[in-house]
Amino acid sequence: MQELLRITTTDAPIGQRHRYWTSQVVAHLSTMEIDVKRKIDFSASIAIRSLGPARIALVDAEYQSVHHRADGHDDRLQLSLVTHGSIEVRRFGQMVTLGEGDWCLLDERENYSFETSARCSCIVLQMPGQWARRLIPDPGGPLIASKDCDPQWQGALAMGLRAVGGQTMRQMPADDTFVAEQLGNLMALAIGSQTFTMEGRHRGALMRSIRQSILQRHSESGLSAHDIAAQNRISLRYLHKLFAENDTTFSHELSGVRLASAKRMLGDPRYARVQLAEIAAMTGFATPEVFTRHFKSREGVTPRTYRAMRN
Repeated sequence: MQELLRITTTDAPIGQRHRYWTSQVVAHLSTMEIDVKRKIDFSASIAIRSLGPARIALVDAEYQSVHHRADGHDDRLQLSLVTHGSIEVRRFGQMVTLGEGDWCLLDERENYSFETSARCSCIVLQMPGQWARRLIPDPGGPLIASKDCDPQWQGALAMGLRAVGGQTMRQMPADDTFVAEQLGNLMALAIGSQTFTMEGRHRGALMRSIRQSILQRHSESGLSAHDIAAQNRISLRYLHKLFAENDTTFSHELSGVRLASAKRMLGDPRYARVQLAEIAAMTGFATPEVFTRHFKSREGVTPRTYRAMRN
């Protein structure tokens, strides 16, 4: 296992640690927008190692709020195991909280975001999409996390990632490609016995297209399920069926995307002087009252209180 790169914010120019970290992550890991609390003296490091067709990234950082922007170029699956601290992952209105020993699978062809604890360490397995999908179903459905998987095999996968992440390059007992294949097999066992079929691949691609349509158009206050179905050239009935198969509804997911967009604005200093009514309109809510009602129902506090807490 060859170390390809080691990055630490101590190498950054004085006063530019946040900017340096963001640029290095984008250049060597994935396309991300990163916000931190201590921009000048932010502390973080990452080591990237080759592992046959895949890569292992060992990440340790202070608090981060991260938004991954799919650019259509990266076809990779990313399996992230938390080894210290916690992460709250959001994807298309879905949210999962990962503690130490938990992991989740993300598709870099889709947008997602996450927020970490004050200090967080992870082992990240980055896999080429075509290679990974030989072993697992196309992950176009609900967010896949360890808590929803087979208890025995999800624990075995976590142990395997820890073993690989904790090994020095000279201590690897087997060929890199063999180790990557074994991790992939453990992932397949943890996720389940589903087989990868053309139908599954088609549905996964269709759900990604539908989600992308909603992400692009969620600010339209009159956006309907019929609009999204027409844009993706499917019937309204089939659209609702796809959401039902993923244990959700169009309305629930649209509301979740709008609320996630509003939360980003409420926590962004650049929007500190923007009125709540304007944020409601910019994120597609019909009225400020509807915005407040949905926000409090999901988050437990009003938008005004949430903004005060974040700022």
